[in-house]
Amino acid sequence: MKKYLIPSLFFGLLFFLNGYGQNLEGVKIYVNPGHGGYNSDDRNVPIKPFALGDTAGFWESKSNLAKGLHLRMLLENAGAEVIMSRVQNRTEDDRPLSAIAEEANANQVDFMISIHSNAFNSVTNYVLQLFHGWDNNPILPASMDVANLFWERLISNQTSHWTNSNRIVRGDKSFAPENWNGYGVLRPLTVPGLISEGSFHDYIPETYRLMNREYKHLEAWHFYRAFLDYFGEGKDSNGKIAGFVKDDFRKVTEYYTTAGSTDAWLPVNKAKITLQPGNNEYTTDSLNNGFFLFDNLEPGIYQLKIEAEKYSTKVIDNIVVKPDTVTYQLCYVEQDRSDPMQVLDYSPKVESGERVSAATSVVFHFNFEVDHESFENAFSISPEVEGTFSYENQERSAVFTPNAPLATSTLYTVTLDKSVKHIGGLSMENDVAFSFLTALKNRLSVLDIYPRNGMENVYENTQMRIHFDGRLVEENLTTLIHVEDSEGKILNRAGIEVNAFPGDVGSYAFSPSGLEPGSSYTLKLSAGLTDGDGLQLQNDEDITFTVGPVDEPDATVALDFEQSALSWAVDLQNSFNIVEGAGNRILRYSSNQLFGSYSYRLLYEFAKPEAHVVVRPPETLFSVTSSSYAGLYIWGNLSNNEIVLLFEKDGTEYEIPLTVVDFAGWQFRTCQLNFSEENGQYNFAGFKLISGQTSFSDKGIIIFDNLLVSDDFSTSAIEIVKQSDDFRIFPNPATNQVQIELEKAEGTFPYTIYDLQGKTVQSGTLDFSRGLAKIYLKFPQTGLFVLTVNQKNNRKESKLLRE
Repeated sequence: MKKYLIPSLFFGLLFFLNGYGQNLEGVKIYVNPGHGGYNSDDRNVPIKPFALGDTAGFWESKSNLAKGLHLRMLLENAGAEVIMSRVQNRTEDDRPLSAIAEEANANQVDFMISIHSNAFNSVTNYVLQLFHGWDNNPILPASMDVANLFWERLISNQTSHWTNSNRIVRGDKSFAPENWNGYGVLRPLTVPGLISEGSFHDYIPETYRLMNREYKHLEAWHFYRAFLDYFGEGKDSNGKIAGFVKDDFRKVTEYYTTAGSTDAWLPVNKAKITLQPGNNEYTTDSLNNGFFLFDNLEPGIYQLKIEAEKYSTKVIDNIVVKPDTVTYQLCYVEQDRSDPMQVLDYSPKVESGERVSAATSVVFHFNFEVDHESFENAFSISPEVEGTFSYENQERSAVFTPNAPLATSTLYTVTLDKSVKHIGGLSMENDVAFSFLTALKNRLSVLDIYPRNGMENVYENTQMRIHFDGRLVEENLTTLIHVEDSEGKILNRAGIEVNAFPGDVGSYAFSPSGLEPGSSYTLKLSAGLTDGDGLQLQNDEDITFTVGPVDEPDATVALDFEQSALSWAVDLQNSFNIVEGAGNRILRYSSNQLFGSYSYRLLYEFAKPEAHVVVRPPETLFSVTSSSYAGLYIWGNLSNNEIVLLFEKDGTEYEIPLTVVDFAGWQFRTCQLNFSEENGQYNFAGFKLISGQTSFSDKGIIIFDNLLVSDDFSTSAIEIVKQSDDFRIFPNPATNQVQIELEKAEGTFPYTIYDLQGKTVQSGTLDFSRGLAKIYLKFPQTGLFVLTVNQKNNRKESKLLRE
């Protein structure tokens, strides 16, 4: 170990000059504050209140320079000669690593230190020292010796939390990737040197500490003391007190901290610490570190007095300061709870006439931490509801969560008796009471689904689609909704779509992989599916379906959709209430087809519920005769929109309803082409898509593939049921359930379903919410029926086709 002795004649003078009584005379140190300039080569960590890129916030280059400048002062005061690679923080100060090393070599320094902080995963914080060479096998032995001294000094800092306190002093050739051959600033060195990664600046509690000037000075002092341990003589005759001020109850919630560590407790900003004797004061900064430092203290017994707004004053006596030592004082202060308990806010808080979700919780926000037992004894709700209590916001918020959804359309009154106390023992001065009215529904419901239970001949290239009466919470959807084969194996999925429609409704769609014709599958919906209001699906639903082959009747392909669609166009004159622009168009498509290389994809967007869009080919593509049949392969979207085929003869246009899009994925739908005149050729004139006027009808995509014509294949027997504007049934045709839409209906109304002979097949009551109600069809018959709803003195009636 290199030692330097000085004559006793000069010792007193040196002590006077440097204030430490230590000597580094004749030692030459090269200090490299790593990086330089606020640029891409630097590392900026955005922390409140600083935005990303704000030079007033944390930058490693700025932090390294502050440490380096303070280290230079300490070293020079002790008589050392110091050379620095930079003394400013500009882009031009970010010098090549090889140039820094060569400058240290050229000046034949006794040691080179490259000051850094590290970054990894935002949860790690430890001390790392790197020397040139391999682990325990340095190129220059002094490099590893000093690195160990640095590590021992830095790890002693008790104001930081170290996630790893093991000695991590590594050779750069072992630590770095093999092809690096070590680190650039160490590799060219012919003098001893190291890289000091003093802490991890992306661990946010440490980021805030590194924003404190004295905290960085303390790190620099540890560097200085390590150099004295190696090169110098004597010890500092004075000592230091360093520490932090933190809340003794509340914890940090805005950023990650290591659980159970000192970093978990909330730092107190702007706390005033007064040191006696001497009446010295230090005020913690406003940057969430609570750090303080009293430097150059004579050995002795001291007292700290800690004062902060809204905290009780704390006095700590008998603090011993020793020479050449940092005395750490980790201070936790108690809030001043001399005021009575008070409710600052509560929820639900509603305006007159406003309703709240039946899944709501009752929340109280207090001025202090609440005493749990007193709150639970003071709380009541009428009508009585069973539930559980929990506490948030550092125990300043109390939450009552009902075990089940609240009843619909019910007025609840919450009372909090004034006996509730804070943890300081003082109660409220007055009771608090409020009321709220619940909404018209208290659970998440399925409005429509495809495939439907028991359905056969579902194509293997299909889509599962479920429409809900609330927007889904997206967490865990792949677990709560899935398809299983007959052996219970969950199928993979692609093309996931969630909440694709505006408003208060929700949706989930996906295409399962590996469906095989002839096999049965189950689409499973699990209870626990939740909407944005917290309402849940109450029961599991299993939808069983069988996959069949694609229908391929013996018919002529009149239109194969293989040609370019560029000459097709939206007929703006004959379309109605569509959104202008690119929302409505027809395109040739190569990513989803049943036959050939292409299909056509119709994109539509309606501006109002009553709307339709017309698309036309550039010319007549084929002609048909009356009483023939047409069939079209359609990728549906469960929109309940209606597809109409358009034909023209002698200047007159004819509309032939093809199908209601009450399905998802590929299906083959047919119709008979009955025209008013029996004779002649009718020219194909395009497609018309009519809005189904549901919450899922306004916007979407449907895809067309081969359009077939024939004289003899049968139709799907679908009758298009025309409905009034204010009373609608969908899907129609239906299988197991229907949704009833009755404009402005709220409450309960009786309904009856009759067959065509007038016999009642099902009756009951409908619970309308926002004009919507649902009927599960329990009768076994299929065919055409009549549904009636009696709304006070107004009777509504519509045809219902059940398949």
